[in-house]
Amino acid sequence: MRERRSLSPPVAIELWREPGITADMRRASGIITIATTLAILGLAGAGHATVVVQDQAEIAPGIPRLVRAASSVEGFAPEGWRVEQAVEGDFSRDGRADLAFVLRKTDPAGIITREYFDPSDINPRIIGVALGSGTGGGFTLAAQDHRLIPMRDADGLNMQDPFEQGLSIMNGALVVQVYLFMSAGGGDAGPYSFRLRYQDGAVRLIGYDHANVQRMSGETKTISVNFLTGRMTTATGSIETDEKTTVVSRTTTPPLTLDQIGDAFAFEHDVLNPPAE
Repeated sequence: MRERRSLSPPVAIELWREPGITADMRRASGIITIATTLAILGLAGAGHATVVVQDQAEIAPGIPRLVRAASSVEGFAPEGWRVEQAVEGDFSRDGRADLAFVLRKTDPAGIITREYFDPSDINPRIIGVALGSGTGGGFTLAAQDHRLIPMRDADGLNMQDPFEQGLSIMNGALVVQVYLFMSAGGGDAGPYSFRLRYQDGAVRLIGYDHANVQRMSGETKTISVNFLTGRMTTATGSIETDEKTTVVSRTTTPPLTLDQIGDAFAFEHDVLNPPAE
């Protein structure tokens, strides 16, 4: 969204594209006043007409920055978004009820229709975690992320929607689970689970589990990681036998914050076992 303010006479300036505006100024334009920006450019009083100010309320294209506090989960949903799922639990271990939720964009352009298939929703999602505010009630946003739940696009509709009410509470931790299944174009299938808790001033990843079945070969692989201890257990086998080979190792990956995890399906390759440079 852009805010247009009229001066006089008719000349239009897009401040974030003007040569005198640096990247830092663009990022801060939500708090720099019109007068200050014009003064920086030496345009104040020069008779320029229309100033277009970029809305800095997005953290990525099409992904809004959520409000800092709300009295209920609905208060965190921006216009054009809906609450898809919400759960309450004490993620911060302070005796107060905290809130975790998934928001889904409701843009009609994100609904893809194909002959012989049900409509597919490829609109993005946002995971939010908000901490209970105490005696005053309400919640304060602690973290938001739009990458952990993988997005489908119009060319990837063979992938089943990876998120279906995948938020839960387990032993005081928030669990986000997504599922990989391809009706065509891929043989891997299985759940990815991320355990999160609020500690050291942030929502952090404390555990990860992934169980995969290769539908073509029947090979299986499970991996379980405790990021608090660094212990990682990997087991490989086959659907044709109960025998498994188990390897216990250690990971140097620290308890990442929610926005550092990235795409769930790429986590093992990109973060847990990044390719050597």
